Amino acid sequence: MIAERDTNFGDQLSHGPVELPLVSIIITAYNYEAFVSLAVQSAIDQSYPSVEVIVVDDGSTDGTFDEVRKFGSAVRYFIKENGGLAKARNYGIDKSRGDFLLFLDADDELEPGAVQVMHNCMCRLSDDYAIVACTFTKIDSEGNVMGSQGNLPREEGDITCRQLLMRNRFPVTALTKRSAIVQCGMFDPGYGTSLGSEDRDIWVRVSSLHKVRMLTDPLLRKRVHGANMSSKADNQHRGMIRTIGKARVSNAVPGAGFMFWAKVASVRRFQFAMMRRGCRDRAGGWLELLRSCCAWPWFFSLDEVGLPAFFRVRCALRWILGRSNFKD
Repeated sequence: MIAERDTNFGDQLSHGPVELPLVSIIITAYNYEAFVSLAVQSAIDQSYPSVEVIVVDDGSTDGTFDEVRKFGSAVRYFIKENGGLAKARNYGIDKSRGDFLLFLDADDELEPGAVQVMHNCMCRLSDDYAIVACTFTKIDSEGNVMGSQGNLPREEGDITCRQLLMRNRFPVTALTKRSAIVQCGMFDPGYGTSLGSEDRDIWVRVSSLHKVRMLTDPLLRKRVHGANMSSKADNQHRGMIRTIGKARVSNAVPGAGFMFWAKVASVRRFQFAMMRRGCRDRAGGWLELLRSCCAWPWFFSLDEVGLPAFFRVRCALRWILGRSNFKD
């Protein structure tokens, strides 16, 4: 068993002027020795001058410790027993000191101006905004660009709780007010070590009480590789079911009736169909696409779902023609 401990590599509040709000960049790592140093370096290299970089090692058994300790006092490094992303992020929140939080997966990288751009946006918004999100660029294991996030909004704008329940719109790397995260009970540890969608769950809960702004700027480099948690289709789907079920029970969207939840179920099935297809389960992909149509056989508006018109028909045609998976 791994005892929880603070390695005390760094204990500095920031590396910039004290009058700027402190942003705590919380990196969670579990057996990511191949990428964690790149994530940490991207956090240290931020142009915004008032940040603290926190790494929460969720019980790694590889060389993650050796990679992180190279940064010395530039990083506050904590090791805890393995408990999953939600627990690790909550641990990082408890140890952090910033008024703003930004979460970063250990296999991803921030663009140098990411925090500055999101903070500038937050400063020009009213106090009822709690999250400023961004888009991402896809990179491979070697850091080569593979493409951009699919189905992006045309321009900067608000994202509602209804839209997040229909489909997640942005990654966990978003600038968030600490007070809003704490108010909503922080991340749900019930997702454990295997279920995905814990980030969507917190965004749904925060957006039910506060406003969310999404930028079109690609401020994150999201690494796509075989070991991503997001590649585990069944776990991702179970996490999606948990997130949607919690929101329905809590009445996160007051007045939402049968039609709304039928549409949510339909989009969930569609996303699961693409995940199945991505795992080379063609039969499973077609089955989930059929279930999506059965849950809601009619059309969606672009605003509510954020996907192209006739997205299920387009997906089916691509599969029939033997082309690559539908881009989500």
